[in-house]
Amino acid sequence: MTQYLIEDRTRGPYGLVSSTPPIFYVKYWIDESRRLQYCLDLLFEGLGNRTAYFLCSWRWWIEDPVRIAFARNVEIEHRRRYPKHHFIHLCNTLRQLDMFQAVGLDAIFCSQNALVDERLFRPLSTVPKMFDAVYDARLKQYKRHYLACDIESLALIYAFETDIDDFDYADRIPRQMPHAHFVNHPAPNTYRALSPEEVNVCLNSSRVGLCLSAVEGTMYASIQYLLCGLPVVSTPSKGGRDIFFDDVCARIVDPDPGAVKEGVREMVKRAVRTEDIRARTLEKLRRHRSAFIAVVQHIYDREGVRRSFEAEWNHVFFNKLFREKQRHDEILSRLAAGN
Repeated sequence: MTQYLIEDRTRGPYGLVSSTPPIFYVKYWIDESRRLQYCLDLLFEGLGNRTAYFLCSWRWWIEDPVRIAFARNVEIEHRRRYPKHHFIHLCNTLRQLDMFQAVGLDAIFCSQNALVDERLFRPLSTVPKMFDAVYDARLKQYKRHYLACDIESLALIYAFETDIDDFDYADRIPRQMPHAHFVNHPAPNTYRALSPEEVNVCLNSSRVGLCLSAVEGTMYASIQYLLCGLPVVSTPSKGGRDIFFDDVCARIVDPDPGAVKEGVREMVKRAVRTEDIRARTLEKLRRHRSAFIAVVQHIYDREGVRRSFEAEWNHVFFNKLFREKQRHDEILSRLAAGN
């Protein structure tokens, strides 16, 4: 969770889906620190007891009865204060859906990865293949970069935030992988963040995408690989990224450097057509996106709004459908103006 959630109450991670009625897509993260409540308090206060809907997407694995019970209690507490606020949870796995519904939470099966923009991440036939594998992952220990240490032709893409990321871990990776190409460091001690378009070029310059964490959320990079037409080599995982995998597009290997290297070799040799990987991924993505559109349409119908959200989709949608540092005052002003 980024530092601004702890220090800055004026911003939060969400997107405005509709102003009439107010519908928000929220990147949900509940734990004992109540960071979500802290960073959204001013938004909640500004809405008051006005009817509002929050489509809550979970960015981390939560299939733990204790955590789910805590999230349920926080929601009950919130609705005592704001009875007209409604929460609908977008679950990344069917097991998460079953567990949420079992404790009475309103939930649907809709992966957050379905909200990655396929127009941004796409095959580029003009980009030459330079690397056997690419790993797009934060420089954090749970990403287990060491599992890629035996891959000789490797590109690493990463975001790095100096106020929260682990410098020791970031310093250790180049020593473990001196042969790797560190895309975000075009020169020593010079970090540069990449735009989505630049990430797309980097992915297209590789033959296979890596997913090496054991537990996280759905891992946006996993769907970005597939939308670019890259096959995936993944370790077994919790969080939901594997719902977009199949036997054609992905191979699950043991969390061992040798097994990861062999998985990459096999997927390169298999040479699945880029167009086939993307087409299979888009088919799965559309099913989840249809569920998102349907739940918003249900809200419209419930509130007597005579509009088609499917017809509005192309005007509303943008990559991931949220901004990390959305300003509450700007959104409340838009709501007041009916925009």
